[in-house]
Amino acid sequence: MEKVNWKIEGMSCSNCALTIQKYLEQKGLENVRVNFIGSDASFDLNGNITRSEIEKGIENLGYHVIDEAGEKQKVKTKKLFKNHLQRFIFCFIFTAPMLLHMIPGVHIHALMNPYLQLGLTLPVFIVGMNFFGRSAINSVLKGVPNMNVQITLGATAAFVYSLYGTLIGQAEHYLFYETAAAIITLVFLGNWLEDKSVETTQAALRKLVVTKKK
Repeated sequence: MEKVNWKIEGMSCSNCALTIQKYLEQKGLENVRVNFIGSDASFDLNGNITRSEIEKGIENLGYHVIDEAGEKQKVKTKKLFKNHLQRFIFCFIFTAPMLLHMIPGVHIHALMNPYLQLGLTLPVFIVGMNFFGRSAINSVLKGVPNMNVQITLGATAAFVYSLYGTLIGQAEHYLFYETAAAIITLVFLGNWLEDKSVETTQAALRKLVVTKKK
């Protein structure tokens, strides 16, 4: 058996680690150890499954594999966005106009149109559910719900509530599209900041290890 040691980007709580550990164990891997604090994952690789298959499975859970050399693995799937920063920028472009009314003295009546807000929110909601939604569903199916379940429920509740109001012609009482878009957009920003913080910490630790070896 081959011993594999990876860094898993995107783990933010113990449930994240449990989700990944349960997935690896279900694939028949042995000596599985996952630690969300250090973003570490180790296991014994057998001949029943390949590295690329494991990487793709972890990617589907909403996390990213970094190999022993510190390089992010390139899962062979076509993706529109490569990281959380790109997702944030895309979502922010559509979310920002809906938040303008929060600025004192700024009121653009056209932006209060529920169908315009629906059109602005829909791209954000699709991108958000493609990431958070898939991760949430996969984690629930694995029996260990992660933080993305809360994000998915919050954004979906606001979106569906607003859509219902729009369809029955009472949007003024149900207009929370900007809430759904803001939840998704801000969490993408938070995830990117968290990833950068982890990368900086890990780089500093690697540098410290190299210095001590010298």
